[in-house]
Amino acid sequence: MPDEFAAEVKDLLSAGFSVRNGILHRENCLCCLEEVSIPEGIIGIDNACFRGSPALRSVILPQSLTELGASAFADCPVLEEVCISCGITRLRKKTFSGCRALRSIELPASVTSIGEWAFRGCTALERVSIPDTVTEICAEVFLACPSLTVICRDGSFAAAFADKFGIRRVQS
Repeated sequence: MPDEFAAEVKDLLSAGFSVRNGILHRENCLCCLEEVSIPEGIIGIDNACFRGSPALRSVILPQSLTELGASAFADCPVLEEVCISCGITRLRKKTFSGCRALRSIELPASVTSIGEWAFRGCTALERVSIPDTVTEICAEVFLACPSLTVICRDGSFAAAFADKFGIRRVQS
């Protein structure tokens, strides 16, 4: 691991994470960090890597990141802010499920697919901006998101999805 990269992941390593082949893994401990900025060079986040992190409020994902594992940030009760990089092409099953403090999220134009239950139980979720590039959204992706408004372009797949499932939407 180059010295510069090692310095950037120092906080993550000391918090019980490891990096193998560019993938961030959580070892057998609970993450107690409040803010996480994943460093450039990380290409993936393992399944359930930050799941259940009780203090995690903010996450910034790097441009190098291309894979988010299933349930990567699920059940983080105080997660409010997520900045998703443009390298991500899909949100897997339960990516942010149960993040009750998450209020809004903007998906980058690189995203083409949103997996089942990706935002299920995000009860504070008010706004999701979905780009025209998204051509697959699983039916129960926004289950138990009572205040949700989808921001999308008229005529897009996201607009048709919102209309089909009775989700409020506004023009992007």
